[in-house]
Amino acid sequence: MYRMFVIILIACLFVSRCLIALASDDQAVPRSADLLSRYIRHKSVTGSERMAGLFFSTVARQKGFHVEVLTDEPDSYNFTASLYPLESGKPNIVFLNHIDVVPAVSVDEFTYPPFEGVIADGKVWGRGAIDNKGMAVMQLLAMQYYVDLATETDLPFNITMLSVSGEETGGEKGAKIIVSEFFDLLNPVVVYGEGGSGVPDVLVREPDRKLFGISIAFKRSLWVELTLAMTTSGHGSIPPSSYVVQDKIQALNRLTERNRRITFSESTRNMFYELGRVEGGMRGLALRNLRLFRPFVVPAMRREEMIFALITNTITITGINTPEGPPNLIPQEITAILDCRLLPETDTGKFLEKIRRSLVNSDVDIRVIKEAVHAPPTQPDEFYDYMKEALQRVYHGAGVIPILAPASNDNNYFRSQGIPTYGILPVYLPVYLLETIHNVDERLPVDDLEKGVEVYRQLIAVLIESEYGEVTNNSSAE
Repeated sequence: MYRMFVIILIACLFVSRCLIALASDDQAVPRSADLLSRYIRHKSVTGSERMAGLFFSTVARQKGFHVEVLTDEPDSYNFTASLYPLESGKPNIVFLNHIDVVPAVSVDEFTYPPFEGVIADGKVWGRGAIDNKGMAVMQLLAMQYYVDLATETDLPFNITMLSVSGEETGGEKGAKIIVSEFFDLLNPVVVYGEGGSGVPDVLVREPDRKLFGISIAFKRSLWVELTLAMTTSGHGSIPPSSYVVQDKIQALNRLTERNRRITFSESTRNMFYELGRVEGGMRGLALRNLRLFRPFVVPAMRREEMIFALITNTITITGINTPEGPPNLIPQEITAILDCRLLPETDTGKFLEKIRRSLVNSDVDIRVIKEAVHAPPTQPDEFYDYMKEALQRVYHGAGVIPILAPASNDNNYFRSQGIPTYGILPVYLPVYLLETIHNVDERLPVDDLEKGVEVYRQLIAVLIESEYGEVTNNSSAE
């Protein structure tokens, strides 16, 4: 009997310690990580955003925000969460994010299932952790600090989180609808979306100093289909001197080997000038005076593909297709897909004409599959300065520069309407983590998620201080 009592006592102690450990683990997980984990578990591959949108809009409503569902479809769920109702008509500071994520292929290669939101090794793992559910969590939790203040004080502006669908496939089911149907209701005076971030391995004189890039413009995407048809003999055992596969490969080879023309636009000149100010020294002097130092700077830029891509129009061959057939059948038609990224100042018609000249074949049919909305760069103003101040409050001593981003996103829908629009995911991640975006094992460190919340919280504080002077906010975000 005594022995049984001891065994039961030991078992109870063991269970008790396990429960204490679990409780301790729960307490150790910040609410930001917990919310991101739950958001990731609502799978929202582009075209199936509704359930994830319902979840996150419900969370926003429970936290005291004024929620407005703008569209409610399986493939187009768009909503806002605001300090004041949109109907108040207040000028609106808009925090933009997107609900959709890209598919997760090669699932067996993932350390953790991509849609389980596992929290491990100090990181939240899963599709959308960085792109772009993590930023939505940062925005919402930062805004929550000011729900009570908005109730007590009639601020002269509104702050709204806007979550949209379809960003990964061009924004037609999300940002495009918002701009065309709900723009006046939203009444934006500035939009802070994705695009820039911490930029590692750039500064030379102070490699440990953090650098952030706030995007003010994008290279716009232009997807092109090239089709060449030719009637020739069809048997591979007797190859004709000219046939579609051979001619198209030779033409594409000429296209990719063309000399990419470097263009220092106003956006890139400003970017390199500000980078030069942060860098200092002779390298900084050269970056601030590109015209004078061009013979020395350009060869170095050509060697850095990331930099080179920012000062040239690029063409990437992403697909080559022929009709199905046996290996000994010579195809009579071939199609190639090009992913082109154009500098803001590039004329689409002139660019396509250059492609045709490079192909040296007038029989090639050139068809534009899709082109991103064209918009002028945002000229940095006080709203840029507010975000810069917020970043530097959290990341003390960090450099901040305006950048041209190589990829396009929803921001240009708002830029096209003349709204100042800035792209920044306020985290500083090493390259190996940035490379997990759209890739295996996408994950975001919890510490960086928390810092992102704080950057947005400081941004709101700076916005309020710009109207009222220093404001002490003791409201709780719990």
